[in-house]
Amino acid sequence: MMRPKSNPIRSEAYRRAVAALPCIRCGIHGYSQCAHGPTLGRGIKASDLDTFPLCCTRSGVVGCHVEYDQYTLGTHGFSRGLREQWARMFAAQTQRTIYEAGDWPAKLPIPEFLKEAA
Repeated sequence: MMRPKSNPIRSEAYRRAVAALPCIRCGIHGYSQCAHGPTLGRGIKASDLDTFPLCCTRSGVVGCHVEYDQYTLGTHGFSRGLREQWARMFAAQTQRTIYEAGDWPAKLPIPEFLKEAA
């Protein structure tokens, strides 16, 4: 039985809010990119709500975003399973940060865990 494709949430305003945050791993300001977590299907990018800020590569420094994409983030790299755990944790933390700062885009649905915490 085939499952219907889900329609991942897309929000440029949310992606911009994510990219405006410091890197969630190293904390550097001004170099963040909106990084998408892993997906369930090939070629389908995760929902924009499953994103978090990771810094880009710059002169002489390999950014956390590249290390995350290449499974080398951390002291000894990390497995696919650990990468997925980090992505879920980073995405939830990012959502909480944006929501608590009052920067949640008006037309974007608010996840239940954020409503319950309010």
